[in-house]
Amino acid sequence: MRRISRGLHCAAKVLPAALLISLFGIAATPAAAASCASLTGLALPDTTITAAQSVLTGAFTAPNGQVFDGLPAFCRVAAKLTPTSDSDINIEVWLPFSAWNGRYLGLGNGSFGGSLLYGVLSRYLPLSYAIAQTDQGTSPAATQGGGVLTDHPEKQIDYATRSTNLMTVRAKQIIEAFYGEPPKYSYFVGCSGGGGSAVHEALQFPGDYNGIVAGAPFMNVTHRTANKSLEPLAFNGPATITPAQATAVTDAVVKQCAGKDGGVRSDNFLTDPRDCHWDPSALQCTGGPNDAPTCLTAPQVGAFQRYYQGSSNPRTGERIYAGNPRGSESNSGFPGTVATLQTPSVFEWALGIDFNFRTFDFDHDMDTVDEQLAATLNANTADLEEFESHGGKLILAHGFADPQSPTPNTIAYYERLIASQTRESPQDEGDRKAALRRTQEFARLFLFPGVGHCAGGAGPDSLKGDTLPAPYTKIDRIALDPLVQWVEHGIAPDRIIAYHVTNGVQDFSRPVCPYPALPRYSGVGDTTKASSFVCAADRDHDDNQPPAPKYLDDGDNYPIVPIDDRNHRQEGDKR
Repeated sequence: MRRISRGLHCAAKVLPAALLISLFGIAATPAAAASCASLTGLALPDTTITAAQSVLTGAFTAPNGQVFDGLPAFCRVAAKLTPTSDSDINIEVWLPFSAWNGRYLGLGNGSFGGSLLYGVLSRYLPLSYAIAQTDQGTSPAATQGGGVLTDHPEKQIDYATRSTNLMTVRAKQIIEAFYGEPPKYSYFVGCSGGGGSAVHEALQFPGDYNGIVAGAPFMNVTHRTANKSLEPLAFNGPATITPAQATAVTDAVVKQCAGKDGGVRSDNFLTDPRDCHWDPSALQCTGGPNDAPTCLTAPQVGAFQRYYQGSSNPRTGERIYAGNPRGSESNSGFPGTVATLQTPSVFEWALGIDFNFRTFDFDHDMDTVDEQLAATLNANTADLEEFESHGGKLILAHGFADPQSPTPNTIAYYERLIASQTRESPQDEGDRKAALRRTQEFARLFLFPGVGHCAGGAGPDSLKGDTLPAPYTKIDRIALDPLVQWVEHGIAPDRIIAYHVTNGVQDFSRPVCPYPALPRYSGVGDTTKASSFVCAADRDHDDNQPPAPKYLDDGDNYPIVPIDDRNHRQEGDKR
């Protein structure tokens, strides 16, 4: 108690009376050991504290001009991290003055980062965690694209892994300086690019977090980039499609397959798109007077077939990356996201700023990209032994109608996790059941039916009581509370209830089940209620389109930092 008293005495010297009331109100939680303002003098390796601002309850104007109302009082700490001479990593740590729950929550960024997402920070602060986020050291990539990292290998490492690890190390140090003790538990949530950061953390820095949610993870970056380059090539020129055509395709898919995949016939989304084999030629124009305005030309039919098939090596036939699920065609900005022909930035990092992706060779150029970048960017290795060994829990979450990060890639990764738990070879059904059971003790995959990239779509993507549209709630946020129960109380999530919102009203709910189980209508009850569905094992031998082993070799990208390494807190500084 002596340490708490000293902290409050120090705070009393510099904080206004209104804030002191907040601090004295948290006597039951770790009291502040240092005032917010004094954190500007905190000495940390390769770190400059650029702001330590007390924000009282009410409106907060972020550095980018955004205004947020109704936030609880907090200490906002901004810092610049320079682990190398070419690094420029910005982080912010937000520390609630009252009712801190004793936990730290790291928040993922997205795409190529480049800026802090104050909207994300503001959504998580009211949950009473101490929170942090990084711009991944890629400014000005948010406005100029990832090409600005070409010829900057240290910045590429910052982007892929180092910024998130160092954010975590520094945030914990700042938390301990402010509250007088470290967080009892540490969690990380991220989706898209942030989901990729989440998998890197579990694999390469397994001691950073007790629990991690990885949503729609970009963890196979070089091959996802190759796959995404197919779309602007396929869907431009004579194959350019309109939003109306994309909607017509989704409608045709749902009409043929809804209700045959475990859902109900009235669903306007698919529960398991792998059970749907709709052929885009069904909408091909005949050239006759009865053609619908949204019929597909022959080039458009071919483009959609490639969309579903994914990419492969044209010489060997080996799969490079999975295709997109049927039912995703009108979700998450597709087709607008492929309307502009633009060189994928990752290719520029390996092949030069003047590279033209129209000439990309999926055989030799893919090898060149992988040789230079797979070791930095990819996290395909399904060996989470270190993370598992200290009791870490991982929830993978993915929308089953995601056209930006194809769902089968995440399923194939989880299947590799299961295989890593297999103790005998060859694998039989009994081996698989035992391996699945061991995998589910520390890692579970939840597939959200009908949901697009992190949120949106016709499926359930919201928490109970949420009425705001995407992206205010995302599937990674839905999984956070179940993760906490799993880590702290040993209650593994056997289902997650998600809700769908239409015009500000929650109109149906559905259970989201731990793979390989999927929601199945029980045959009795209101189809808008989750209680009318059960989580049942999917016994189909579905094609998850796994990449060829060649395209899962990440090279020597790890050191995996051992949890028992006494220097772990500073390991990020050495990389």
